[in-house]
Amino acid sequence: FPSRTAAIRPPRQLQKDDFLVAAHDRESRAPMWRLAALCCTTALQLPSRPLRTRVRLHAGDEDAELCVALTVHKPHKVDGPKVPSPLSSDTAFVGDGAAVLASAATEKGDLIDRAYAAAGPRSEIIPAQTCGIVTCGGLCPGLNTVVQELYRCLSMQYFVERVWGFEGGYEGLAQGKRVDLARVLRKKNVYAEGGTLLGTSRPKIPAAQLADAVEREALDCLFVVGGDGTMRGAAALSEELQKRDSKCRVAVVPKTIDNDIPLIDRSFGFDTAVTEAKRFIDVASVEARSFPRGVGVVRLMGRDAGFLAVHACLAAPGDVDACLVPEKSFSVDALLRYVNEKLDEKDHCILVVAEGVNTRVIDGNGPVTVDGDVGPWLCAQLKANLESISLKYVDPSYAVRSAPSNAADTIFCSRLAQHAAHGALGGSTAFAVGTVNTHYVEIPLQDFANRAAVCAVTGRIFGDLVRSTGQPAFDND
Repeated sequence: FPSRTAAIRPPRQLQKDDFLVAAHDRESRAPMWRLAALCCTTALQLPSRPLRTRVRLHAGDEDAELCVALTVHKPHKVDGPKVPSPLSSDTAFVGDGAAVLASAATEKGDLIDRAYAAAGPRSEIIPAQTCGIVTCGGLCPGLNTVVQELYRCLSMQYFVERVWGFEGGYEGLAQGKRVDLARVLRKKNVYAEGGTLLGTSRPKIPAAQLADAVEREALDCLFVVGGDGTMRGAAALSEELQKRDSKCRVAVVPKTIDNDIPLIDRSFGFDTAVTEAKRFIDVASVEARSFPRGVGVVRLMGRDAGFLAVHACLAAPGDVDACLVPEKSFSVDALLRYVNEKLDEKDHCILVVAEGVNTRVIDGNGPVTVDGDVGPWLCAQLKANLESISLKYVDPSYAVRSAPSNAADTIFCSRLAQHAAHGALGGSTAFAVGTVNTHYVEIPLQDFANRAAVCAVTGRIFGDLVRSTGQPAFDND
């Protein structure tokens, strides 16, 4: 362990497959459960079969036993003749047994039960002559970067002869609307532009129809960039292709500015969206502070999850007085009292509300659902119940998702695209690329089924928000 002192001690009165790890910080000698758990489990060179063992960690004067019943979730592999990778010999190739733990944070007595196959270039590949790329669903910062870097990696590193884009998402694929990416990207780089050069759409195309298009276009690999609905479509397409004994590999690069795709650390474009959203909070803050009894209301995207609203508020510490998210109900009366208190205290108040809050409202008669946009509705409530306020409503709407990606997201998009290409050329199919515990992994599409990521109101990130804003629970008391 770099900059750490650690020792692997020989087994002593331990059963088969048990081992002992001693780890401590060089200076403070503090217990390091997370580091020890991650290192000792990774050191096992995880096999494809489930691994079952007990790990006893010793750090300082404390002991803890972790139960490991680990299964490595790997994507399906297509059969086909393999050849040595055309990548340079000094490439850091990833072995088929490499894996990343689903969670590095452990508590005493926790069960470690899941890991994912590590992403990266393989020393042997199944070559491809024709690949396709589609972008589906809503816009997101970084889409053009993903498309551009997929093309560059496939054509320049793996020497794929034909890399087509398909205009308008799944619909364009079904209709054969090719885009010659070599012609478009030879003239300019598009990573600095918002939107997607391929266009997008949301129609539901039957998997059989998409499979027909894949066979008609003779695609060896199809790269899909989209959110949860797009991923379900890719999973259905992969299943249909496998039924037909097709060798086409389907890889997904997940995206949503709501950051509500489960299992992965974050989705690309989210960092940029937070930065853009924070700019509009700044606007509301300046306006509210400049007028007597000024109230600023900022409405942000977030239909089912409040990650964007929460992170944007944390990016503006001290400016926001309350953040309303879809994960938590709130009492209108309690909110009005709080806003009035803030106006009496400092003569201004800033509220940030996620669009999905319209289903989490509680009034004097109990839970209600607000018809239409929650932003104008909340403004109407404030105007009707608070005296002499100067209300400023800021709705960035689609501005946060149409912006070009910032530097951090551009780097992230580039690496996701390359790992998607590595995975597909390595023979993986029906998988999505993403980061888990900051490591790039290949996650089977079936693992995303019936899962959702939400901003838990009992979690640490929401707790940090509450401490930043000082807001109460807004219960109907």
